[in-house]
Amino acid sequence: MFQSRRELEIFVERLPTFKRPKLRLEQYPTDAAIVATAVWDAYMRGLLDSVVDLGCGTGRFALAAAAMGARRVLCVEVDVEALEVARQAAAGLGLDVDFLAADATAPPLARRFDVAFQNPPFGIWSGRGTDVAFLRSAVELADVVYTIHKLATLDYIRAQVEKWGFRLDVLEKAVLKIKPMYKHHRKRIHNVEVFLARVAKP
Repeated sequence: MFQSRRELEIFVERLPTFKRPKLRLEQYPTDAAIVATAVWDAYMRGLLDSVVDLGCGTGRFALAAAAMGARRVLCVEVDVEALEVARQAAAGLGLDVDFLAADATAPPLARRFDVAFQNPPFGIWSGRGTDVAFLRSAVELADVVYTIHKLATLDYIRAQVEKWGFRLDVLEKAVLKIKPMYKHHRKRIHNVEVFLARVAKP
C-alpha cells in the first residue's frame, strides 16, 4: 500500500501496456496520473473493498486498486491478449485479482461492487455511443463509478447520468498526450482533452 497519490502514480506508470493495441477497441494506455487520482480518491473515501475494472485493458485501474488494499478486484475485458498482460502483471506483483473475458457493456455478472473504474472507448472507432453503454453498465454494477470521457462530451454525459438518477462530479480535467500507436497517427504527440468524473447516487 502506498503512502501518497504520487507513489501510486509511479507504480501505475511502471505497469506493462498493450503489446498489440487494437484500433477498433481504441486501446491506449490509461494515463497514470488519472488512474492514481481516481484510485486514491476511492481509497480516501473508504470505497476500495470490492472493485470492478470495466474494459480493463492491461489492468491499470485494477492493479492500482489491488495495490491499495482492495479486498476483491475483478478485471473485465473483451480482448484476451490485453487480459493476459494484466494477469501476468498481477501475478508478477503478487496481487490478488480475478479476470473475466467478456464485453464490458454487458458483462455476465449478478453481484454488485462498491466501486467501478473505467476508461471507455470514446466511440470514434468502436462505434457511437460506446462510452455511454460502458457507463450504463458501470452504474448498474457499482455504487460509485470513476469514469473518463472526452471533455467535449461533458454536458451530454452529465445529462445522461442525471436522467438515470445519478450525480456526476468532475474530479479533474486533463490533456492526454498520446504517442503515435497506429498507422493513421502523424503527429509526434496527439493531445486529447478529457475529464475524470465520479458518478454516484445524490
